[in-house]
Amino acid sequence: MQEVFAKMYEWFGLIPFFSKDMGDHLRGFDVTCTDYIATPWFSYIGWIMVVTTVFTFALQYYIVDSSRYNKARHWWFFALGLVLLNFLVAFAIPYNDIQDSNFCNQLKLNVSDCVGFGFSNALWSLILLVIISSIPVFRSGSTNCRHTTFWKP
Repeated sequence: MQEVFAKMYEWFGLIPFFSKDMGDHLRGFDVTCTDYIATPWFSYIGWIMVVTTVFTFALQYYIVDSSRYNKARHWWFFALGLVLLNFLVAFAIPYNDIQDSNFCNQLKLNVSDCVGFGFSNALWSLILLVIISSIPVFRSGSTNCRHTTFWKP
């Protein structure tokens, strides 16, 4: 799963929003600069993104599920909360490593890499929310919000 999330966050090599050094750090390049044996952050952050997205979907469609919150703007409020949460998670973890110097000193990491990775994680969480909320089978158990999607109010 490590490489699946890595390729996804690097946009399959087309437009990565962070440096290759940040990618190496997130793959788990250790402090001694010898091997990829440190924490595999791509996997952990990727699974956090998937879980928070599924939880946000369940929160809107099954937990809140109110006729008061079944408009398109409410879908966007939930999406905004999800995007902000996933940005903060993906920004904070590598940022803390940079602040604590908990990375290989041969890697050139900076705050803009953290911002780029946070943006990438936020964007993927939005894409995943659009996909799962667009599939009618997943929304069918909702009483009031089953017709609320990204595509139509």
